[in-house]
Amino acid sequence: MSYELSSALYGHQSDIRGLAITQDNYIVSCSRDKSAKLWRPNGFNSGYTEVQTYVGHKNFVTCVCAIPPSDIFPNGLIVTGGNDNIILLFQPECSTSFQQLSGHKNTVCKLVYGINTNILLSASWDKTVKLWHLSDQNSSCSLTIESHEAAVWAVLYTKQDFIITGSADKTIKIFQKDGSLIKTLTGHTDCVRDLAEIGNDEILSCSNDATIRKWNVNTGDCLDILYGHPNFIYSIYVREDFFVSSGEDRCLMLWSQGKYQTISLPAQSVWAVAVLSNNDVVTGSSDGVIRIFTVDEKRKADEETLLTFQNEVNALNMKSEQFIGGIRVSDLPGPETLEEEGTKEGQTKIVRVNGEIICYSWSLADKKWNKLGNVVGGSGGTQETSGKVLFEGKEYDFVFNVDIEDGKQPLKLPYNKTEDPWSVAQAFIHKHQLPQAYLEQVANFIINNSKRENVTVSSAPPEFTDPLTGSNRYIPEESMEINNGDGDPFTGSNRYLPNETNISNRQKNNFFPQTSYIRFDQGNLIQILDKLIAFNNNIEDAMLKFSEQELSNVSKLANLQNANYSAETIDVLKKLLSWPKNCLFPVLDILRLAVRNHTINATICSDKYIFGYLKDNLLPDSPIANQMLTMRTLCNMLCYDVGEKMVLNHKDFIIEALGSVSNISNKSLQIAYITLMLNMASAFYKSRDVESQSVLLLNLINTFPQLTEQESLFRALVTMGTILSQSNELQNCIDSSIKQLILSYCENGSEKVKECSKCVLSLIS
Repeated sequence: MSYELSSALYGHQSDIRGLAITQDNYIVSCSRDKSAKLWRPNGFNSGYTEVQTYVGHKNFVTCVCAIPPSDIFPNGLIVTGGNDNIILLFQPECSTSFQQLSGHKNTVCKLVYGINTNILLSASWDKTVKLWHLSDQNSSCSLTIESHEAAVWAVLYTKQDFIITGSADKTIKIFQKDGSLIKTLTGHTDCVRDLAEIGNDEILSCSNDATIRKWNVNTGDCLDILYGHPNFIYSIYVREDFFVSSGEDRCLMLWSQGKYQTISLPAQSVWAVAVLSNNDVVTGSSDGVIRIFTVDEKRKADEETLLTFQNEVNALNMKSEQFIGGIRVSDLPGPETLEEEGTKEGQTKIVRVNGEIICYSWSLADKKWNKLGNVVGGSGGTQETSGKVLFEGKEYDFVFNVDIEDGKQPLKLPYNKTEDPWSVAQAFIHKHQLPQAYLEQVANFIINNSKRENVTVSSAPPEFTDPLTGSNRYIPEESMEINNGDGDPFTGSNRYLPNETNISNRQKNNFFPQTSYIRFDQGNLIQILDKLIAFNNNIEDAMLKFSEQELSNVSKLANLQNANYSAETIDVLKKLLSWPKNCLFPVLDILRLAVRNHTINATICSDKYIFGYLKDNLLPDSPIANQMLTMRTLCNMLCYDVGEKMVLNHKDFIIEALGSVSNISNKSLQIAYITLMLNMASAFYKSRDVESQSVLLLNLINTFPQLTEQESLFRALVTMGTILSQSNELQNCIDSSIKQLILSYCENGSEKVKECSKCVLSLIS
């Protein structure tokens, strides 16, 4: 007897990302529309009624958990995790949260409750898992596990008191309840997306590599590998003698006793799956609909509803399967073509086998064709996005063989034409732990060979070139203007000039103290938008993808003369800040231009979460472009009261972060770095914050030897002069080596560097 549709629940406005089932068989759903909902069974029929909507997240709600009743919470709890990095606790009967759990630094993507009462586990993109003790007033985090090298997508608390995690680093880790690592399970070739317990010592895992694996927790052995899904598998749920799974193939799969049933849905992504106590199966998908499937004839939908559902499925299947990469499926060869030997390692063939389209790869060592997986159209099913080579559970336009070293197997380099070659090259280098000097060569290799088959890369690395400053590439402009000045920001007609009493008995100067902020104004909006769209096409998480119209609206925020913006567009800009770091620089570029508008500045900088998005990109382990653009953004934010208040509220972190940047040899980074120092010095001068000035001065002194640009050196001198103008005590702290260095600038620098150096020396002589 097979499962069929029972009912469909409508209410969410966007993708349903998570599901949970309460003890009394209520369904809890969460969505990209920033809400979670509680659905009560009707009782008199197979339908459900929405009885509560939970709100409070500032961004997408990514996961949900139903906590069983306890002495502290007699009605149980609804717990949600979001793209805003927070966890909210709700009484089931109340739409607003009574408690917020903070601590994660990135999206909270999985929540589960422990085997002990009122214990919650959370997994996050920040690579950690946290264990929380829940109470009615002050819940607390008692354990943070930091072991994975990438986002932790899945977490499980087993009956054996083990904490088990699954990560984008392709591993599964088993921990004691105190957080000590027991063992690491390897075998998946792509992100591990979900985990489920199937016995006292066995678990299931599902992955982006399109497989489900069965593991023995005690031995770490992989007991079985299950194939069926042809694409990413997002969710898995165990119920007594069967389990269910769902993924990016538009399918729900029901597994029992070595057999499975596949149900196609009229939605590309089936994000979440769960099972009710009556064994009905619940799905949440990218079309915002919750669907319930049943094996019970009494609960199955009527014939008209079933026919409508099937027509919707057929329409989507027809759109996505009629062509594969522009090739009519009926024109593909049959399995007989696999009798011919391949001509090179990694050669691929797409073949029709019993109605399925399967991709095979030739192995020279084994002299046989190995199955890579089923071929399906990409999301949306267009000719442009379908018919690609399947590699590690994902489709690509190209999978190159890259010869890095003689005598070793070539490395696989997958690439889609819509991807940025430099980002792909950087990811390839990180994955295979290659020298950073290879970056330009690998990127150029991708660019030059995207239309050819036989490609190699020499093992000799070239001189490293920053990919963000290469010719004909989109780069953030280096020009800048002060927002209330004209000409040179330090000598223009509107600059601040101190009166005679400020500089008596010292050489008069037109350089400092600087009390107005420098702003970075220039930018090519067309190139920025093009890069946004290109990166958007490569974002795998549907929650972080946006329409071209939405991206176009966001880019218009960067136009200072454009007053046509909406709260929704500003909200999209904030959401874009959750993109992966290697895709973030055009978003930061728009943000730094947008905050030049007084109203947008006030709106964005009054968001208490906004600095959390910026701070990680200020640190030295961030890409150079992200560091530089974050510094420019902070400079521009200072130009209005709300932005100035936000920046100064985080002054200690900013100064410490500036001090931790050990290498500012990149010209664009150097200018942004020194300009932010100067703007901070100007702020401290106006507020007479001598303590902050002293810390900033120490960082500045350590920076001087690295300055290679005359403009950077000039601004550094103005920064020093601004700091020293206010404090005799700080003037006396300058040692003879710094005096000697500044004295050398009087002879060897540009004209304005020479003059400014003399003015600084007049303060410390």
